[in-house]
Amino acid sequence: MSATARLNFTVTIPRVMYLQVGTGTNFTTVGTVDALAFTVPGASVGAGGTIAGTGGDLTGGAVTVRVLGNAGNLSLNSGVTGQLSNGTNTIPWSAITVTAAPLTTGTTGFTNAAIAHPAFSTTTGAGPTATGFTAVNTVVRQESKWTFAYDNTGVYAPGTYGATVANNGVVTYTLTSP
Repeated sequence: MSATARLNFTVTIPRVMYLQVGTGTNFTTVGTVDALAFTVPGASVGAGGTIAGTGGDLTGGAVTVRVLGNAGNLSLNSGVTGQLSNGTNTIPWSAITVTAAPLTTGTTGFTNAAIAHPAFSTTTGAGPTATGFTAVNTVVRQESKWTFAYDNTGVYAPGTYGATVANNGVVTYTLTSP
């Protein structure tokens, strides 16, 4: 004698995509926009070298970068509305340098390695080169740190450049999936 019973199991996993640049909580949309600032000493204007930044969720001009997607390869781009402006004069985005490195402490389940920063646009809109992510079994889970600095080789008119949308001081990062 025997008896049988059956169960049918179904697991539904949605398509997801998550991007964190700066302050964030894993897998949550956060309204915080980190501010990065560079102050050039008067005696050093145009003297070469880089000026370290202040601000960022990791301080010292550094921010957390975290990318997650489960639908295949991903592409990350940066977009600007124009060159950094003080209302009259401009500084090109090429004067902002970015160094990529692993985070000091990684997050479980993420590959913690240097993620290349997508190039800034030299005019407006998206940068000329996006950063690509190759999925493994359709999943991308990577994190990094970007440290920003000001390349102090140019001499520009005095003023505060960027800092607001009106002065083109905002970079918008966009993560896309095919």
